[in-house]
Amino acid sequence: MRLRATAAALGAVGVLLSLPGSALAAEGDFAYSFQREGQVFRTALHDPEGRVCHRLDLLDAVDASAYRVHNGTTETAVAFADADCASDAYFVLRAGETAPPGVLVRSVLFVD
Repeated sequence: MRLRATAAALGAVGVLLSLPGSALAAEGDFAYSFQREGQVFRTALHDPEGRVCHRLDLLDAVDASAYRVHNGTTETAVAFADADCASDAYFVLRAGETAPPGVLVRSVLFVD
């Protein structure tokens, strides 16, 4: 009986350890540029939360998209052309990678 209880407890711990962490965060900066009224802005998401869609702050610029995107975080970034991480147009950036010229982004999701 005691062996069964020990085995059940170890199994429960194994399940808990294998579950993805809800506090996942990418360490570092996801940097990007965008234009508004002819002026170029450069900004970044700092230590963004993982597994959450981040709509890029483009200062309410109508039809603006970010460019010169650099993933300086510790996680893989999936950059989307739409503002809701739902479009079929996306680009995957591993940690430390920069998107090639012409890639336009409006939202990003960080995955491990």
